Amino acid sequence: MSIGIIGGLDRLKKNYKNIPQKMGMKVKVYNRLVPNLTQRIKSLDGIIIFTGTVAHHMVEQVVKTARNNSIPVARSHTSSISGLKRCLTEIQAY
Repeated sequence: MSIGIIGGLDRLKKNYKNIPQKMGMKVKVYNRLVPNLTQRIKSLDGIIIFTGTVAHHMVEQVVKTARNNSIPVARSHTSSISGLKRCLTEIQAY
């Protein structure tokens, strides 16, 4: 299963990658808007959005792409590790 994490804090990026990898998932973290973001997330199995640290425009772009490609999305206002774990549980439930 491949997961994309949108937003978050730079200092926690290593933790954002390690926790899902321990659960057997592949992870890509996008802390900022990158070129061709919609193309990069089309092949993911799930997306987690940390809404507190992401521009509204970026959230809209990601959610629209996820909806068009039937990708489950979990959201957390906080960029904490506990928020990440909760979102990972939501994604696995799909």
